[in-house]
Amino acid sequence: MLVREIIQRIQSLYSKGAQSDDSRLTSRHIYNKLLTVRAKLLSEQSKKKQFVSQGNYQAIPCIELVQATIHDCQCTVPFGCKILKSKHPLPKPLSNYDNHLIQYVTSLDGNTVYSETSWVAKKYKSSNKYTAFRPDWFIRNDNIFVTYKDGPRVITISGLFEDPFEAAKYPSCECTDDNCNDCMSPLDMTFPMDNALIEPMIELSVNELIVMFSQAIEDASNNSRDSTIEQSK
Repeated sequence: MLVREIIQRIQSLYSKGAQSDDSRLTSRHIYNKLLTVRAKLLSEQSKKKQFVSQGNYQAIPCIELVQATIHDCQCTVPFGCKILKSKHPLPKPLSNYDNHLIQYVTSLDGNTVYSETSWVAKKYKSSNKYTAFRPDWFIRNDNIFVTYKDGPRVITISGLFEDPFEAAKYPSCECTDDNCNDCMSPLDMTFPMDNALIEPMIELSVNELIVMFSQAIEDASNNSRDSTIEQSK
């Protein structure tokens, strides 16, 4: 479903019909709630070792890497290796108990597959002759870092991200204009959520929004005093 379709369904359920022009529930409110509920449902599935279907994942097909400096990553790098980082900050991925919910990190042709490590573990791995040169990645300061001798300068990632819109408009290395994604609207984006989870997500979002707004008092009168009893949607 498109984001605008999901938002309209929530708006209609919240308003119990067609919403009024002065409804306090904005599309931005709804979208932010959708993000938190989506993250909750997908994280719970992962923590329970339940299958997370492909429809929930997003692929960032073309992530450009640049040479990292010692200021970017102060860890020991195996001799002969280069440490690279993403040219642009990565959208925040969802996480599990001990790892990020990243499905894969590979070269564009899929021949090189990177495994997740951590910034702390990397300095110990570098001294292990059996694992020091294996392709791997870690996230630090919102950038993805990879260490691999003669590795590619472009990678592709598939994962579950906190904000699907940020993942969708991630600057591709094929984009020659830094503003080429600025015209994209989140309302016209297909929301990356499995059909089986759409209804629970909408229901939870509506319930949480009703509770949130029912606890907030709106000053409905245009006068010099705050209203304590007049409330509306």
